[in-house]
Amino acid sequence: MHHNARIFCIISGLMLMLLSCNGSGKSNNNGSQDSNIAVADSAEQGKDPLAHLIHNGTSDTIYEVVTQVYAARQDGDTIIKDGKPSFDREFSAFPNEDTCIYDTSGRIDNVRGTADGIHYKYVYGYDGKKLSDERYYQNGELFYDRRYIYNRDVRVNTIEELYIGGSKTINEYPIDLSKVRYKDGNRIEFGETPNDYTITDSRGNVIKESSYSEMDDYSSVIEYTYNDRGWRISINCEGEYLYTYDYTNIDTHGNWTKAVIRCNGAPYGIVERSITYY
Repeated sequence: MHHNARIFCIISGLMLMLLSCNGSGKSNNNGSQDSNIAVADSAEQGKDPLAHLIHNGTSDTIYEVVTQVYAARQDGDTIIKDGKPSFDREFSAFPNEDTCIYDTSGRIDNVRGTADGIHYKYVYGYDGKKLSDERYYQNGELFYDRRYIYNRDVRVNTIEELYIGGSKTINEYPIDLSKVRYKDGNRIEFGETPNDYTITDSRGNVIKESSYSEMDDYSSVIEYTYNDRGWRISINCEGEYLYTYDYTNIDTHGNWTKAVIRCNGAPYGIVERSITYY
């Protein structure tokens, strides 16, 4: 696999594969997340901030979802847990281990977890159904405060107050609407070149993303598929790594509590979710 493509697959997965909080209702996930979350999150400024706040499920009565991930191996006819995944592996197929709390309206209230010794927490605010602000804390201290600006229902700008080393920096990330297209119900947002783009469906799920490396004139492409419930069922990374998801356990509310991940058909990981309802 091309070096840049491999890096792109890893980074894209870390930023977009918040599988544990994807769907329609409330959920909570507990675990670890990438230590460069602030950097990765800044790279997401041009994308829909609600995209990672959708919970995979059918119930609007979820209070909390705790997600844990494990490596996996074959044991006879069964795929079983095999400890925690090694951090030198590809992590693009794993959701973050964290805890998501939802309010009584089915909107995500906060996400918390620990990564590399850093305790992090996201807190969200809303104006009706629209996400209006997002605050991110590291070890209890505010790292950034973002406000999302809309023109009617279209997000047009993000204003960020960033706190580093005791100083505050204000940044703005306006959306260049000339680089946004809609086709067949999907939203296409282009970057610096026509080969830099992200396609999301009407549910906010990323279905395709392309990243272009000007240094060696190389494009990396990742494609995602979902079932009719909006649950991710595959990630095709450069046609070389195909991750598939088998949701083996579904609770009485219709929300999945266990998924088995395979990479090119071989056991890759197991995801377990503990869901608490109102």
